[in-house]
Amino acid sequence: MFHIAGIACLVWFIARVLPKPDRIYYPCQQISMTVATSYIIFWGIIWTALFHGLAIWVRRAKTKTTAVLPAILVSFVLIFSVSSGVFANNDEKSIGSWEPIPNEPIGTPRGVNPGRVVWVWNPNATESNLRGFWWSKHNNNQDVIDEMFTDGIKGLAGINDIEDAWDALFRHFNSVNGNGDIGYQPGEKIAIKVNLNNCFQFLDYFILDNDRDASPFVVKSLLRQLINNVGVAQEDITVYDASRVMPNWFYNRVFYKTFPALIKEKEFPNVNFVDALGTLRGREKVKESPEKIYFADGTGITKTLPICVAEASYIINMPLLKRHPIDMGVTLSAKNFFGTWIEPVFDIHPYHRAAFTSGNPAPQVDLLAHENIGRKTVLFVGDGTFGTKIDHKTIGKFQMYPFNNDWTNSLFFSQDPVALDSVMYDFLHTDGADPCEGSQNYMHQSAVPLPDTYDPENDGEFLSESLGVHEHWNKSFDIFSADRYLGPSGNGIDFVAIGEEHASSGIVIVKPKAGYLYINSKQIFPIGRTIVIGDIIVEAEASNEALNIDYIYFYLNDELVHADDSEPYEWHWGETKAGKYTVKVVGSDSEGESFSDEMVIWKIR
Repeated sequence: MFHIAGIACLVWFIARVLPKPDRIYYPCQQISMTVATSYIIFWGIIWTALFHGLAIWVRRAKTKTTAVLPAILVSFVLIFSVSSGVFANNDEKSIGSWEPIPNEPIGTPRGVNPGRVVWVWNPNATESNLRGFWWSKHNNNQDVIDEMFTDGIKGLAGINDIEDAWDALFRHFNSVNGNGDIGYQPGEKIAIKVNLNNCFQFLDYFILDNDRDASPFVVKSLLRQLINNVGVAQEDITVYDASRVMPNWFYNRVFYKTFPALIKEKEFPNVNFVDALGTLRGREKVKESPEKIYFADGTGITKTLPICVAEASYIINMPLLKRHPIDMGVTLSAKNFFGTWIEPVFDIHPYHRAAFTSGNPAPQVDLLAHENIGRKTVLFVGDGTFGTKIDHKTIGKFQMYPFNNDWTNSLFFSQDPVALDSVMYDFLHTDGADPCEGSQNYMHQSAVPLPDTYDPENDGEFLSESLGVHEHWNKSFDIFSADRYLGPSGNGIDFVAIGEEHASSGIVIVKPKAGYLYINSKQIFPIGRTIVIGDIIVEAEASNEALNIDYIYFYLNDELVHADDSEPYEWHWGETKAGKYTVKVVGSDSEGESFSDEMVIWKIR
């Protein structure tokens, strides 16, 4: 990681500062310069010391063999100082690229419409070209997100009246949990688990960054629905993340009707906001309850649930469409519950890593099976307005149809957490985020739990029933088609897609990916700009599987350089002068309609 960080900061600094030297005063460049300088000094000291010592040894050596041995040793030291981490993790990372087997559901579908997952997509939810941070008011359309939320709840319940739809969700939940055929009752408390994973220290209350955390606009939509359509009193609602802080940029945009504004009008003055520290105005410090969670890894580690969770009648879990850097995993609804206990999470990471091996127990199952956590969750809402493809914080545009190199602008709704995670996982995997195969093991474990393994309450009653249905989609069907999954008739996921009217066909550049470093056509790592060293195969594809393209033309700075009439559409870009280039692809279908995409690339050699 030291070498990766050093090289990345050096490249980032050169790419940003050389074109515009005054950027050297930017805070991000000050940090990059410090890391890059440290890295250069590190190698300067290493090489100077080694070769100075080597020169002395060679001068004093009495035979040629004696003189050569230190040179060989030095070479191995230098090589392995960079590559040993790569070699050590080679087996683990080699499983990153894999293709799921479609339409083989396991487990038992759950929910008022069993196994139903509603995907709502509207490209107008966010601005394609962001100004400032993704969470800024001008980058998010609250009215569109509110409409998407309404469509999602109606679609999940299968009822066209929003109040009746919510009532159906609560009635089903209470019926299956032995509470009777009743809807939400006044005075019952609801806890909303949001994902603020990147806000882990006091300074994060004030830091403004572009890390992907909970969207205040999606949370606001949920609160409006609960208060206006379900009839929940504000004081009976708690928005929480027990292990993180709730930053000002998030809190203010939820708390006030509009923020920033000349006259700030409070919209949710009586809603409870709970975080790990409770330091700032309006945020309460999380409090311990007597309730614990016990994990199935055999280490004896337990965690304490907060009062806001233990006393809630219902939980609503709001995961994000996120990759996670730990072993190429994902952060979806099950892992979002990691912020539902008070103590730190680091000592659960070994258990989490071990769960990437097929057949091993997984902490996500402990959470979904716990009577005060997963069993209490009436609704799972996946926030995919901005997805992340490389880690847990960096937003990225998705190139697959219908996104066509735009933000994902999606919301996902389900009462089946396994089905929801399966669908969100398929979106991440299909667009090249490449979560490893082992990262889905917890879904298998949740769908068909190991016998006599999971007893999260430590009461001697082991989990024996399925927590939901797991299935991967069939990409041969259109993404808006319910046939992507087997549905109720095949005991699979009941997939409902909303938003096809917004879709348009197109052509996208799929290689290189925007914001990555490439060396001789090999993707290295994200650096913020697209930089290519050496040759590269530029690839384009039709974003709609049904789009009939005759030709795709490749342009370099508006000069035609190649034409291709069959898939895969590729152009070998060889040596050119170093500099900034615009690569553009243009194509037309059999009806004469034209499509295009372009990308700015910094080319070295």
